[in-house]
Amino acid sequence: MYKQLTEKQRLQIWTLRKERKSQSKIAELLNIHRSTVGRELARNSGPYGYDPRLAQQLAATRKQLHNQVIAIQYQELLGKLQQMGINKAQRQQFIVHFHPELSLEQVDGLLQDCD
Repeated sequence: MYKQLTEKQRLQIWTLRKERKSQSKIAELLNIHRSTVGRELARNSGPYGYDPRLAQQLAATRKQLHNQVIAIQYQELLGKLQQMGINKAQRQQFIVHFHPELSLEQVDGLLQDCD
């Protein structure tokens, strides 16, 4: 299962890199896959090296942007279902069935935003 790195893990990566540990050794010590370490360093290293605090801020920004895009996509889907003449109860059933990642509270919130 996919899990984002925590700020603590990012600080540990930074510390271990300063100690000249390899990506494989860092991954082993943090109990994460070595490709996760490689992606983290590649994505969040700049001209001055890896900065764990900046990496955490960038991750939070990417997550916020992703959530905004997803919310827009759900609203577009619900709008299309409404245009097709599907009533609110049927739209709710559709979303619950085809999007089990959403809680009932989230589905209700989406439906309220749509009406």
